[in-house]
Amino acid sequence: MTEDVSSENRPVDFEQTLREDRVGYDPETETYYAQYDTENVENLTTTIIRSVSAVTGDPPREFGPLYDVIDPDALEDLFDKPRRNAPDHDGVYVTFKFASCELAISWDGEIRITPPQNV
Repeated sequence: MTEDVSSENRPVDFEQTLREDRVGYDPETETYYAQYDTENVENLTTTIIRSVSAVTGDPPREFGPLYDVIDPDALEDLFDKPRRNAPDHDGVYVTFKFASCELAISWDGEIRITPPQNV
């Protein structure tokens, strides 16, 4: 049996993710944030999974599939297109729970992650 080494199943190094994905922490709101950039090599779904993994310290294989809680294709459509026509989409955001975290994604690509109390 071969080991799955896809990018979504490798353990994520928090410090490396902070550098690469610009994941940060806001102590005032006790939330983490990442910035999705359409110019990045990674798609929105991968950015979400890597960021949540960095925040929780759990490898992505520990999470259930993202599509169990939200349609990743619809999410990509929703947040890739508005950025090209930003004035019409100011204030658009989506919130959902994934891997015990509350996520809020805004039209400008900011991903806010509120971890469970025990993280």
